[in-house]
Amino acid sequence: MYFINKDEQLSTIKIGEIINAFRVNEVPKMNRYYNYYLGKQDILRKVVNDDTKPNNKIVTNYCNSIVATYNGYLTGKDITYTSDNDISDIQEILNYNDVSFEDNTLLKNSLIFGVSYEVLWVDADGKQRFKYLDPREVIPVYYNTLEQELAYVIRFYSVNNTDLINSEFYIDIYSAKEVQNYKSDSSFTSFQLLDMIPNYYQQVPVIVFPLNEEWESIFDKIMSLQDAYNTLLSSEVDDFQAFVMAYLVLQGIDDVDPEALHLMRTNRVLQLPQGGSAEFLTKNISDTQISNMLDSIRDSIREISACPDFNDNAFGTSSGVAIKYKLLNFENRAGSIEKQMTMALQRRIELICAITSLIKGEDVWRDIQIIFTRNLPIDYADITSMINNLRGLVSNKTLIAQLPFVTDVDAELEAVEEQNAANASLYNFSSSGNEVEDDELLEG
Repeated sequence: MYFINKDEQLSTIKIGEIINAFRVNEVPKMNRYYNYYLGKQDILRKVVNDDTKPNNKIVTNYCNSIVATYNGYLTGKDITYTSDNDISDIQEILNYNDVSFEDNTLLKNSLIFGVSYEVLWVDADGKQRFKYLDPREVIPVYYNTLEQELAYVIRFYSVNNTDLINSEFYIDIYSAKEVQNYKSDSSFTSFQLLDMIPNYYQQVPVIVFPLNEEWESIFDKIMSLQDAYNTLLSSEVDDFQAFVMAYLVLQGIDDVDPEALHLMRTNRVLQLPQGGSAEFLTKNISDTQISNMLDSIRDSIREISACPDFNDNAFGTSSGVAIKYKLLNFENRAGSIEKQMTMALQRRIELICAITSLIKGEDVWRDIQIIFTRNLPIDYADITSMINNLRGLVSNKTLIAQLPFVTDVDAELEAVEEQNAANASLYNFSSSGNEVEDDELLEG
């Protein structure tokens, strides 16, 4: 994190110092995170001194799997925004910006890089827009106070990503008053002011979503285990391949013609003199030991990341209570991430409300509920059994609230009452009507 004194202006000299420090201290770490997420891991740089020996480079990408699991668990089902107030105008802005995709990407970037960012602006048509930013190009600057209020956000980027040394960079400085646009070379020592745009939000229009206090990737703590797993598995395949390519040892033969060896290999027949023998020179491989080591590393990865393996057969055969115990650490970690993301999304809503004309200055954003729905298979039979067992012990409203597909409990209760009334009317015969029918029958 970068700080500035409350009474200090962010000069271009300071901007250059911050960007250069960020490129040295933070960008390499973030690039490594991104490479590990993509599968470009250290094992791919493995070398052997002997070119004739196998050199397998196998990547089992747990980093990618962990990110996908947490991301799918928290945003696989769309985050919903509800309020007792009329927020149709806010919902329209969210939908216009494809909020489900933005939420998913915002979380994914935070899981990978340890932090993610989103910028808001008003486009030429007067519509509010928001979009995620590449965390490797964004630097938040805070006031050096107890509140650590966000003072500025620096974004630097190049249109020529193939040559970052000689290319020109564009720099956007977001503050509460305006957005300044500069151009600079890769040294960031000389800045050319291009434009100054008013900031209608009157706040820094950038959302900061740190994943944790350390601003570390979700898989930061298991990267060394990831390397160990790749190395061990690649070495095991190397050994097996070396076994297939083992040397043939001929005993009791003084001299073997290379042409004769070629014919033997081609015809798959060995012609040996009396007393001669042949066998392969192989290395003893302990498959059990290697398998145990791989299992141990995999278990450590799962334990440290608190990320379960949903492909485990145990999830398909365990009871609902047993599965909840298996997911306890995972849920605790996911709950912590949810709290961090909720604060970021509240910040987005606050910024949207700051200039939405229909809000008329009211703090409507404070009453908006941001609801995450866990993306897990639902055991409806278990839920139904629980509801039936509790019938008569708790209110119908509480029972209906346990049904995951019911989003508005009061509306559902009203619909049930209307349905019961309609069913009752089918069997509601008036007494006068019955008397008429009886008289008619008597006359007949």
